[in-house]
Amino acid sequence: MSPPAATTSDLVDFKFPLIGFTPDLEIWGFPDRPSLTTCGVQTLRKSMPLGMDLIDADGAQFRVVALHNKGRADPLLPWLLKAMLSGRQYRIEYVIAPLEKMSLEDLKARIGKSLEAFPSDYCLEDERDTVLLPLLAAVQAADGVAELFTLLGLDSFESY
Repeated sequence: MSPPAATTSDLVDFKFPLIGFTPDLEIWGFPDRPSLTTCGVQTLRKSMPLGMDLIDADGAQFRVVALHNKGRADPLLPWLLKAMLSGRQYRIEYVIAPLEKMSLEDLKARIGKSLEAFPSDYCLEDERDTVLLPLLAAVQAADGVAELFTLLGLDSFESY
């Protein structure tokens, strides 16, 4: 039996929020479709989302296999104003391949690995016991993806 075919992100009815894991275990978050499909220049230049696994609030999981620049995120004048204030933003579309659904327990374990891999994203070196360990405990106690998303305060690619 062949694997399910890849599709584009605009054709998937994601249950937001989404949590994304890059191949090097960085965690990104997307509270809604505009945050998922908007990015800055660095994201495009470095193709940062390639290989990222996206997990939605129901555990549906997809891997980003290609990234397409769809042009400016806004009409020209608002785009120019935003570009001067906070950097250029672009609309993107992902080509994604469906993966097996991820259980909440597996998602928590993956988040734990990411927190351990990038502790400086969440605390200073001397705050491991007072910040990181309680965060890891809170992750394990979370009841769903939305709660995990809120706990982690995840960033999207919009400003990168």
